[in-house]
Amino acid sequence: MLNKYFLEFMGVVTIIYAKLLTEADPVVMAIVYFAMFTLAKGITTGFFTPIGSLTAWMIGRVPTRDFLYNVMAQLLGSLAVAVTFIPAKAYIDKV
Repeated sequence: MLNKYFLEFMGVVTIIYAKLLTEADPVVMAIVYFAMFTLAKGITTGFFTPIGSLTAWMIGRVPTRDFLYNVMAQLLGSLAVAVTFIPAKAYIDKV
């Protein structure tokens, strides 16, 4: 059970990092989204955004408990990127 929320967390981290590091290059973003949706298929909801999770919950596709845990994983993923991006970017620019 914990694996699906970890996958949601890692999906958010991967997508946001790809967006920041490639300056939202459409080709790269399409590949990253496709890869994350493929990995998440059947394990998690695969929305990777709180608004997608909220919509699925509102129309009854996702139980309340899964909705709350998904949003928590998504917010923690966003926070993890916010805390680690500047040091990572500084390291990448140095190398």
